[in-house]
Amino acid sequence: MIAELAIGTLTIIASMAIMIGFVLATLRLVRMAEEAYADRRPALWQFFVLLSGTVTLVLLAHTICVWLWALLFRLLGVFPTLEEAVYFSLVSFTTVGYGDVVVGSGWRVLSGFVAVNGLLAFGIFTAVLIEVIRSLSGRYMPRG
Repeated sequence: MIAELAIGTLTIIASMAIMIGFVLATLRLVRMAEEAYADRRPALWQFFVLLSGTVTLVLLAHTICVWLWALLFRLLGVFPTLEEAVYFSLVSFTTVGYGDVVVGSGWRVLSGFVAVNGLLAFGIFTAVLIEVIRSLSGRYMPRG
């Protein structure tokens, strides 16, 4: 069990580093866009493009984190196929947890780490999306 705790902790730390990198990249892109339009009000389609880009970066970060867990499960030999490892990681990361694919008794604790990681990721990226929408909406859709 100590090995599971250590591996799970290190994988969450790696996943969080990935997420923080995406958060910083996303916020930097938004700040650059704000500076580019500092002297005028951009069009609504530009707001749409920036928000779509943000959502795409968020989805990419989630995808990378799911693949990180899937590759770990595959490397540890928890699942016989990559498809099963990806499926289990995705279902666990989103905390859906269908239960049709489960981890054997040797690595069960890791499945909890995947769910915790997913909860953290969704929380962080919800906050990022709200901040981006709040930041952009004042410039792109001013009141009055």
